[in-house]
Amino acid sequence: MIRTVGRAVVHRIEETVQLSFKPEVLFPTHDPEAIARHAHWMVPDHFDAAEGRFRTSVHGFLVKTGRHNVLIDTCGGNHRNRPYLPRFHQRDWPWLDRLRAAGVAPEEVDYVMCTHLHCDHVGWHTMLKDGRWVPTFPNAKYLFHRVELERWDNTRPDYKPHPLNEFVWDDSVAPVLQAGLGVTIDDGYQLDDMLTVEPAPGHTLGHVRIRLASAGAEAMFSGDLMHMPIQVYYPRWHTCIDDDPALGIASRLKLLEDCVARDALLMPTHFAAPHACRIRAGADGFAIEWAAMAEAA
Repeated sequence: MIRTVGRAVVHRIEETVQLSFKPEVLFPTHDPEAIARHAHWMVPDHFDAAEGRFRTSVHGFLVKTGRHNVLIDTCGGNHRNRPYLPRFHQRDWPWLDRLRAAGVAPEEVDYVMCTHLHCDHVGWHTMLKDGRWVPTFPNAKYLFHRVELERWDNTRPDYKPHPLNEFVWDDSVAPVLQAGLGVTIDDGYQLDDMLTVEPAPGHTLGHVRIRLASAGAEAMFSGDLMHMPIQVYYPRWHTCIDDDPALGIASRLKLLEDCVARDALLMPTHFAAPHACRIRAGADGFAIEWAAMAEAA
């Protein structure tokens, strides 16, 4: 997938598309009848009716600003010890080959950004080399939000473990910091006058959204503010993975309102094809308008 947003060029770098959670597991407050009402557009791309499970894409984004090559979210990675999530356990994906096919080698990445530090968003921050985890992008600066670093630093006395994020700090974050490539940032950080880090807490305490604005066009990299497109219609459905469900709902509603007001292209990390959409206001809330491939935003 290639999209242009003003003068920026965005490539979607896919790792995998697989079946994932059952609705009742991912969304504790979901309504089974709502799934049935929206089956006409969710099946088969976003929901497998036979299995009763959502279909999830895991991808990152390469943004070419004209000055720098910027990666946003780096998927699950290879050779990871993730026994709690078989979809990411000891995998061998050709993700770097797909990055190269988009015209950028790992050595040519200038910045790595991430919406949060869950295992499926930082996996390619590092790679296994001679039995050690080393930064995959040796010439890049890795930008970490201060609050998110504090949330997952397992050396802190107030660290609160999460059963679906074990081992991530040690294999995907700490090696970057130890190599001196990490840069701590705060809300409002800007890169190339195009990319702005904005607060969107709830899924994790330091979760952010990243706004791309160029030549009058806008897009929003929303990470896990939304896991599934049905949350556009039911934004108060929180997930079983959220650190603070109420805060996440508030952040999600603000995201949707902002996308409507600014006509921003929404690009979450997990939406299956066609992966990106615009948000429209409807009589009963919000609605999806799917964006065509290679659309100029």
